[in-house]
Amino acid sequence: MTSLLSLLPQMLRHAGDSDEAREQAVFAAWAAAIGAHLRRVTAPVRLERKTLIIAVIDPTWRGQLKRISGQLLFRLNSLLGAPIVTGIDFVINRDFVERSLPAPTSVQFIAPDLEASTLRETADRISDPEMRATFLRAAGKCLDRRAR
Repeated sequence: MTSLLSLLPQMLRHAGDSDEAREQAVFAAWAAAIGAHLRRVTAPVRLERKTLIIAVIDPTWRGQLKRISGQLLFRLNSLLGAPIVTGIDFVINRDFVERSLPAPTSVQFIAPDLEASTLRETADRISDPEMRATFLRAAGKCLDRRAR
């Protein structure tokens, strides 16, 4: 099976002079070049001419990545099949990086063990009768599943 990354150079050639296609290809190559650990602390922002702007979470990561920027450039351009990126600028923007992270694949809710009396007291504080009934049904089903 052909890796999608190996198709990046061909896709870029077919895209012609599209700035958007070039930027998206560089972003994909960035994700592949840096690995899973660095993807949690960096996010590509934009490609300005031939300079890739990368957001990082703090000054420490900025310094570390600046030291290896030559290696990162080599990996990027190797994946792209051409010297599309000639420089990388690292900017500190924790919020941007955190917004760029993929959503968790699963969410686990942890509820404290509640006795029936505590459930009833909690339900009695819900003024809407329909909402109270829904709460009690959901709590009952949860307790039933736990008992199995």
